[in-house]
Amino acid sequence: MIGGIILAAGSSRRFGDDKRKQTLSSGQSVLEESIHKAASVLDKVLVVLRFGDREFAQQLNNRIDNDQVEYYMAPDSAKGMAHSLANAIHKVHDWQGAMVFLGDMPFVQAETIESVLGAYEFHKASQPIVVPCKNGELGHPVLFDAAYFDEIEALTGDRGARPVIDAHLDKVHKINLQDPGVLRDIDTPADLQP
Repeated sequence: MIGGIILAAGSSRRFGDDKRKQTLSSGQSVLEESIHKAASVLDKVLVVLRFGDREFAQQLNNRIDNDQVEYYMAPDSAKGMAHSLANAIHKVHDWQGAMVFLGDMPFVQAETIESVLGAYEFHKASQPIVVPCKNGELGHPVLFDAAYFDEIEALTGDRGARPVIDAHLDKVHKINLQDPGVLRDIDTPADLQP
């Protein structure tokens, strides 16, 4: 099974408020929109929240009401993104692959998620890392074969899984897409506009 891991354990320092809870023009919050997109294509989604986010996890669970979506409070979330991802990958070792999403990138199109999945299935035998690109720039979500889970679990710092990609460039399959959502994240209130 290929599942999705949505990283939403950051501190939103640049935004000035909890950007995960900000409302988009769709009426959904930033994180709700990201969860809906992932869950519309993938069978299982693990949403990684900050340690202690129990109340927020309950609110999301009540609003989203999808038993395919699970919430996990990363014990090491305060140490940076790579630590949150390392905590989360430990929970999904029975998956065949994990598509890693950033919770502040709600504009990724469902078709993009399907394209990443399709590229993975096509190259599955070579244990690929599938990365969507726009105009040559690497974006998200990135799909990692389970062969890299141990390396991901050993990550530290705040660069996410970039070191794993850099260490296996021969396994990286870039797919060029026209979806601006693969690069568009929300860092400031102005970024909430469609």
